[in-house]
Amino acid sequence: MPSEFFRHDTNFRSYTIRLILLLLLLLTGNLSSTNAQGVPPAFDLDFLGNGSPSAINNSGTVVGVRTTGSTYEPLVSSDGLPWVTLPAPAGSMSTFPTDINNSGVIVGVSFSPQWNPVAVRWTRGTGGYTLEILPRIANDPSSYATAINDLGQIIGARRTLGYQPTGTGWIYSDTTGFTDLTTFGFWIVPRDINNSGFIIGGQERLNLATGQVDVIGQGPANYNAVTGVAINASGMIAGAASLRSSSLNIVSVFRYAPTGGWTFIAGSSRYTTAYSINSLGDIGYGELGAGLYLDGLGTYAVGNLLDPAVRNAGWTITGNGALVNDLRMVATVGRNTVTGETGAVLLTPIGALPTPTAPTDLNGVSHTATRMEPFNSIDITWVNTSPLTRGYELQRVVSGSTDWTTLALTPPGTAANHRDTTVGVNITYNYRVRATGLAGPSPWSNIITVTSPATPLDTTPPTVALLEPAEGANVSGIVPVRARATDNVAIEYQEISFWNQYAGQQVVIGSSTSGGDLNANWNTSSLTPATYRLRSFAYDTLGNWNQVEVNVNVGTGMPQMRVSSIQLTATGGSTVFVTGLVFVRDAAGNAVPGATVDVLWQTPKSKRLTRTAQTDTRGAAVFTVRSIPGTYRLTVTNVAKTGYRFDAAGSQLTATITR
Repeated sequence: MPSEFFRHDTNFRSYTIRLILLLLLLLTGNLSSTNAQGVPPAFDLDFLGNGSPSAINNSGTVVGVRTTGSTYEPLVSSDGLPWVTLPAPAGSMSTFPTDINNSGVIVGVSFSPQWNPVAVRWTRGTGGYTLEILPRIANDPSSYATAINDLGQIIGARRTLGYQPTGTGWIYSDTTGFTDLTTFGFWIVPRDINNSGFIIGGQERLNLATGQVDVIGQGPANYNAVTGVAINASGMIAGAASLRSSSLNIVSVFRYAPTGGWTFIAGSSRYTTAYSINSLGDIGYGELGAGLYLDGLGTYAVGNLLDPAVRNAGWTITGNGALVNDLRMVATVGRNTVTGETGAVLLTPIGALPTPTAPTDLNGVSHTATRMEPFNSIDITWVNTSPLTRGYELQRVVSGSTDWTTLALTPPGTAANHRDTTVGVNITYNYRVRATGLAGPSPWSNIITVTSPATPLDTTPPTVALLEPAEGANVSGIVPVRARATDNVAIEYQEISFWNQYAGQQVVIGSSTSGGDLNANWNTSSLTPATYRLRSFAYDTLGNWNQVEVNVNVGTGMPQMRVSSIQLTATGGSTVFVTGLVFVRDAAGNAVPGATVDVLWQTPKSKRLTRTAQTDTRGAAVFTVRSIPGTYRLTVTNVAKTGYRFDAAGSQLTATITR
């Protein structure tokens, strides 16, 4: 922020001029015209000093409090100047203001060291502010002023709990004195009073003119009763209510209109609180930060409405609430990341919030697919130039055309880059980008021209073959193995390995980082005699892969076993039960018990069912299946037993039966 924003002794005249211009805008309707355009205001900022605001009037006078340990010190700021300490009663422990009217009269409360509260009033004169302790209802030792209207009527509570008002309420004016609000049937703490004599508190509203008390807190059916916090001249009320839910702790802000009831404004967390409402129906609220509802425009985080010069000077809004007056001046809490100042700030609208400036340095790079990034794309980057940027809009068009298309940005338009994976092959595109903000989009950036990759995206897996040894081969000692892998683009890796069922691991015999033939020697001399599954595997530059496997019998002098016969029997009518016996014999024709037999059933319904069983003392493995009448086929896919080699070539591997 420019240094003149802090020289309050010299900017009083400019501040007064701004205030007069704002009044003229409001009176001539130009402010409403700006609202109709859907553009929120931009705010200038004045730093008031350490402390937090508690009320603001229509002339921009802010009252607040500063804490020192457990002591509260009353403060006031006029015309955006730094805080001035208000006088406090002699010997008081803590004193702080709670409200100010448009005549500049301030009310609040002062606590004695014995924690007894008394309502106080400050009136501004030529020599500063004069303090007076307000009288109390007869025989009442304490009082707490909560609000004052422009007629000088003050409302408050008769008791406190800590620094919070409790108990029943009262109303006081210099002309009529005190009235106990319970005489009207109003039994709760009064929170605010407008110039028409309407008092609100909790879910109730009291009309002083008629003495009528009515319940206005019943908002939406899915919320608990709304608690009113502030009321404006026309009777609109700002309030908050929690959701009727046993699992969702959510509080929302609502606005009450005498002719329309309660309307949802904002809030989807447990921390939402209503603070103020002005004559326009704007509401200041808090939800994990200062929020502002501007009638006819919508809801905004107050920090997003700071003028770019204010942001560039290091200012951010850190308060969890906002106080807004009829000129849309806002009092809240902020911090300067450059100077370290933190405390109350006064925000003054200085015109419509501008749109962001256009992004610059738009660039694009063609990206050809790789195994780690298996896609073709054009990668776009740009540079943000504005603190008002809330997102981006990126467009693309085929070069030579004028039909611009908006691209979906992920994440949703918040990063200054995008990877366009929807490009075609060898197509030239034009790109442009613009920033989006609360006031609308920026101008378009520079246009760039980029051609997408000329190579189509490869989705074809390699072709893999295991050339030797062959399926069912009997091997021992040092065994030569050979595989071959080819691809339509290029092989990046291939290997030959086997599954060692005794060690529980895949063991690599040989590998290569290129295609073609792969030759290796497999030392089987230390392996337990058995059937092993040998594998050839390869993937290409984009990670497409393929593999083939064969069963190899390892072991010198291993006896052979074969399937000597397959017997199928069938019974039943509409449901057929089929039993298959697979007999395994050694070379001498002896039964081989304990052999594992894998088979594949094919039923009349064309279902393919895999089954595994072990041979019994007869050398027979038993398999059953059931289905509808028709032809059944049983195919033996493998037989294995430690110390034996399976002779697939000399075996009966299939049998059929029709029922």
